[in-house]
Amino acid sequence: MKRILASCLVAVAMAARPASAQVTSPITTETPTAAPDAATPERGVAKGFARDVLHDYKDFFSGETALWLGIGGDAALAVHGADESIFEWTTGSDAFTLPGGGVYGSQLLHVPVAIAWWAIGSAVGRPRDAEAGRDLLRAQISVFSWTYAVKFATQRTRPNGDPHSFPSGHASTTFATAMVLQEHYGWKAGLPAFIAASYASISRVTDQQHWASDVVFGAVLGMASARTVTINFRGTRASIAPLAVPSGGGVIVVAMR
Repeated sequence: MKRILASCLVAVAMAARPASAQVTSPITTETPTAAPDAATPERGVAKGFARDVLHDYKDFFSGETALWLGIGGDAALAVHGADESIFEWTTGSDAFTLPGGGVYGSQLLHVPVAIAWWAIGSAVGRPRDAEAGRDLLRAQISVFSWTYAVKFATQRTRPNGDPHSFPSGHASTTFATAMVLQEHYGWKAGLPAFIAASYASISRVTDQQHWASDVVFGAVLGMASARTVTINFRGTRASIAPLAVPSGGGVIVVAMR
């Protein structure tokens, strides 16, 4: 997983390079110098992405994040008292499983999808989709970092005896994706994503991979990480003004940050 996240910048720089890098230089009698120029946009994309990722870590320490994590901590603490009884229910005669939840909740799925979303959006000239894919990838990097920081700090044992139970990485991963989609596309995309995230998270409890409180805090951590990544997107404002033209009138919409 660390290897996948470490290679994101290289993959993104190659997949999401701007179209201007493909413009053919005019015919000239001088020695071509296309190779250094062609690499410049790729370095610019990678450098800008790395800068934004660093800002995400800085922006995570905010009053809003503290509020989200406070709510998540209180909710997890409230559910903690029922962890044992929920575990007994999932292992009893009425036990059931939710197939596919473990696969959907893995970053082995979400990271490549985010990269593809960004690359395809850039390739077909859809800035909105490209920005959404970029934020999806940033959210996965952020939530991976914070999830494992808490895991190694708490050292909670899973119901099946394995280590690093708290919080659930599948919950934090899927809820981070759901929150980014909701921020960019609204509830038409956000609601199905949150339902899928809930399914994957519950599957971790029924599969005895996590306690219920692990899932609760993981979900809130994922949403908090995603909201940190989309701070600038949420700060975008639209200015609407009348526009006069010779044949009539209209309006002009300008996005400002």
